[in-house]
Amino acid sequence: MSILHIDFETTSQANIKDTGGWRYAEDPTTEVIAFAYMFEGEEVQVTRGEIPARVLAHMNSGGLVYAANSSFEQAILENVYAITDVELRCTMAIANYNALPGYLEAIAKVLGVAEKDVEGNKVMKKWCKTPSADIPIEARDRIMDYCKVDVIVEQAIHEKLGDLPPVELAIWKLDQKMNRRGLTVDLTLAHLITNKVKEQQALLSDKVSGLTDGVVTKPTQGKRIIDWLATKGIVAADMTADTVKGLLTTDLPDDAREVLLCRQRGSLAAIGKYKRAIDMACHDSTVKGNLRYHGATTGRWAGMGLQPQNLPRGNVSDTDTLADMILRQDWVSVENMAGNVFDAAKSAVRPLITASEGSKLVVADYSSIEARVLAWFAGQEDLVYQFEEGEDIYCSFASEIFGERVTKADKLKRMVGKVGILGLGYQMGANKFKDTLKAWAGMDVKPSFAQRVVDSYRTTYASIPQLWYKLGEDAVEAVLTGQSGNFRMVGRNLLYTLPSGRDITYYRAGVGENQWGKPSLHYFRPLGKQMVKTSSYGGKLTENICQSISRDIMASSMLKIDQAGVRLLATVHDEIIAEAPEAEAEKTLEIVEDYMTREKPWCKGAPLATEGFVSKRFKK
Repeated sequence: MSILHIDFETTSQANIKDTGGWRYAEDPTTEVIAFAYMFEGEEVQVTRGEIPARVLAHMNSGGLVYAANSSFEQAILENVYAITDVELRCTMAIANYNALPGYLEAIAKVLGVAEKDVEGNKVMKKWCKTPSADIPIEARDRIMDYCKVDVIVEQAIHEKLGDLPPVELAIWKLDQKMNRRGLTVDLTLAHLITNKVKEQQALLSDKVSGLTDGVVTKPTQGKRIIDWLATKGIVAADMTADTVKGLLTTDLPDDAREVLLCRQRGSLAAIGKYKRAIDMACHDSTVKGNLRYHGATTGRWAGMGLQPQNLPRGNVSDTDTLADMILRQDWVSVENMAGNVFDAAKSAVRPLITASEGSKLVVADYSSIEARVLAWFAGQEDLVYQFEEGEDIYCSFASEIFGERVTKADKLKRMVGKVGILGLGYQMGANKFKDTLKAWAGMDVKPSFAQRVVDSYRTTYASIPQLWYKLGEDAVEAVLTGQSGNFRMVGRNLLYTLPSGRDITYYRAGVGENQWGKPSLHYFRPLGKQMVKTSSYGGKLTENICQSISRDIMASSMLKIDQAGVRLLATVHDEIIAEAPEAEAEKTLEIVEDYMTREKPWCKGAPLATEGFVSKRFKK
């Protein structure tokens, strides 16, 4: 059966940047103004939105349908045409898998295939909010031509890149299933906290305006605050959180202190996620399209939609109770618990995500998976054994550092061990370790102490530095000779074969000299719509590979969990989010954690462990 390539151009009163593709497709004002299609080996065709019988027959019979960003086509087919169960494939996903940018025009440029119609894109944007019947004929004809070019470009990219490997195709299909299900959001909570924050912001604005005689009218006006402070002899380089915090520790006039406190509180107003939830929520109160397959070159997912990979934690641990207080509009209790409404807003973002009616969320997180994978992959057997035995690794390493037995009660010393275990495995030096300890734990240590910790790590876990040097040498050797270790050159790209059999790509790899005059790897990686040149070294390659292995462990577990009938919703970093009927939730958690920790044939002996919970609302 032949392959079909398609593309839609649409118009709507909805703004897709605000609503996302699914809510946009649901909007009653959304119309298709051009539909372009091309069967493999034939000329591209275009209609004014009608789907020809031959195309319908192809879709209904399970024929493959390719699109540049197939989730949008899926949303349009389902919501505008009531067509479901189409065997869609995504050229963008294939490009992401090959370490290329996630934008059609950028992929075309990198690959040197047909170019997008830039002028046609401008016409499309001009009329994208105009009802179909009101678009001038000449403009619509231009849009139809633009739609045809998009199909030509997409088909050329597909021809150049081919398809996803079978296992990755299965993972991508699961990704699409999760994106289609979406995350249920509590819209009542979203509206209540948004309105309350706006009310408090208005009060802060009034207060700041009064204190500054109208020079500053909002606490978000950083430049005006800096200028006003200067009139009082107070120098501020900027209005970042750290600068404001530092200024508040100094001797200040009362009015300046109050203005800075208003600035500090006002800048904490984390209502962007709430607005996003309100704008993107579909008719079933779900925000769909929250994941981007292969968003990182390691294969890990990136966030879209609500950006679940980037949710603030806040200062409240009992977020379920906080959410209940907000829903009761018990603002006195909210402020007593959180300190103020702004901190409450930050803490209530996670419980904004909730289970659907009659269900509970089932959440399980891999425990320190990268540190465990690193120990296993490097053959650091003593560290693997400690993980398997359930020892507190952070305390163990801290004991090595300080030459005494460190327990969980020794919080500061244990934190040094924790930052060391989580940070030093990828060739971090003493200066970076010192800065990381400051950033993660607020600890300020001497350079000599930081160097001692680095040396201790490399001596205690000697197999890990050996891995860095081996990978760095193999990468350079493979570029120069074609293959070394698990690295090999394919064309101009350097590929590394992971234990799972998946390849990760270092695009257009070459060898140069590092700052010490030694050979080092360089390659190009996607950054937005560009490919940027970057250099690498053994520790960075180790990080890439360990993150990739961790991703493969999680993804393969997710496939098994899905096959077991569990309703998967999303993944956030090393965490899996599922949903189950309330009566089955605890049993479902057992199933999820069992599959997550089962040994995979290609990573035997990896010391995997999980932590999970069942809850009505999402939390940390």
